[in-house]
Amino acid sequence: MKNLIIGIIALLITSCGTIGAVIDSTKSVATGVLDMTVGTVSRVVSAVAEDVADTTAFVADTAAGTVQKAADKIDEETDQLQDEKESE
Repeated sequence: MKNLIIGIIALLITSCGTIGAVIDSTKSVATGVLDMTVGTVSRVVSAVAEDVADTTAFVADTAAGTVQKAADKIDEETDQLQDEKESE
């Protein structure tokens, strides 16, 4: 009986160490996955924000160029009209 009790106590002590190791390993894996996920999400969000900023800048530049061309054309046409009135 004494040997049985000592055997059970030894088994419990060993299993507690194993359970502790499993818990520590699980924590390590979970924190590693969480760190990797957060880092990946951060990089994706940064890339999307950069793409949106680039696209917005392109659209703004294109719109500004179009407006400038229209203004130049209108100025050219009004100059021709003014020249015609001055000729008359």
